[in-house]
Amino acid sequence: MVVKRIRIIAAIVSLMTPLLYGNGFALTNEEATNILKELIKTEFKILEIREAPWEGLWEVVSEVGQDRMIIYIDRNLKFIITGQILDRQAKRNLTMDRLKEFRKVDPHRLPLENAISMGDGKRKLYVFTDPQCHFCSQLHEELKQVKDLQVFFFLFPLNPASYEKAKSIWCSKDRLKALEESYHGKQPGPSSCNASTIDRNLELGKHLLIASTPTLLFQNGKVVEGYLLPDALENLLKSSP
Repeated sequence: MVVKRIRIIAAIVSLMTPLLYGNGFALTNEEATNILKELIKTEFKILEIREAPWEGLWEVVSEVGQDRMIIYIDRNLKFIITGQILDRQAKRNLTMDRLKEFRKVDPHRLPLENAISMGDGKRKLYVFTDPQCHFCSQLHEELKQVKDLQVFFFLFPLNPASYEKAKSIWCSKDRLKALEESYHGKQPGPSSCNASTIDRNLELGKHLLIASTPTLLFQNGKVVEGYLLPDALENLLKSSP
């Protein structure tokens, strides 16, 4: 008899769980705003509220100026977590993956003086590239075949050896030629200029949540990581006025 009662209670609890943690007790925009005001002392906008990947937390995505941030709030509205959630089994940063879904870049704000230009077409594309990256080299050759396109390459070295190459490329008289030769294994000459541009590109990439190459930025603000096949690239360019 006792076992039967326990089973009945367990069944009732399982039926009530969606009510306790579902829409009946959903975190409202007003509640989230009041909580975030305790942390953010400037203007912000809440983009989305949903259940976090860690049970018992709400995930609040907000926009502060040009930046996006995620704050986790427990269901009792008592605790706030500003860190990142890492999935050890999947080996993924769930917070960073989520932020990338809201990532959008204003191309008009990119410092083009820190990039290497190729082509003079009406269509524009912005690429973060590593001079020792195989897929960057492959993409570079594809881009040379695209009509009516101007590409801006931001040197974005991912390791010390690439960093030294990037500095030498930037100090070259013909930067585009030096970049292309570097893709094919030729060592550029020694850097003999102020190559702080490379450091600024690294900071820019960090700000834009870029951690791999190639990363492509389109005119409509869309960000795509990795090599693209020609047809996919052309379709994205057509959808990006």
